[in-house]
Amino acid sequence: MQHSLRDVTILVARLVVGATFLAHAYQKWVLYGIDNVVASFGKMGLPAVAAWFTALVELFGGLGLILGVLMPVAGTLLAAVMVGALFTAHLSGGFFLSDGGFEYVLVLAAASLALGFSGSRFTLTGLFTGKSAGSREKAVA
Repeated sequence: MQHSLRDVTILVARLVVGATFLAHAYQKWVLYGIDNVVASFGKMGLPAVAAWFTALVELFGGLGLILGVLMPVAGTLLAAVMVGALFTAHLSGGFFLSDGGFEYVLVLAAASLALGFSGSRFTLTGLFTGKSAGSREKAVA
């Protein structure tokens, strides 16, 4: 019972965090347009490749968390993008989001890492392999 509850709560968290990243990817690709995102990154002194990388990681990393595929990779890349956002766009705003601060990207970075390495039965990887995504086989003594 306790193990099943853990898997369900991890699934809910993966769906929420993954959907959040998908929404940000949608913003960049559809609402703003990638050319405008590239221009916005350029105003912060960042190269175009950083904008493309961010938009792609948010898209595929969000999908990875939702589906439970390559979760350690997705979690690590999403966390890296959020740490990049922290240092390039939010650090000067202080902690609080209401002041343009970094609390939101910090929480997303931590959640991405935690979920990426959490392992859960309810993943696409688990469906096809019978193993939890993000978990390692334990040696049998």
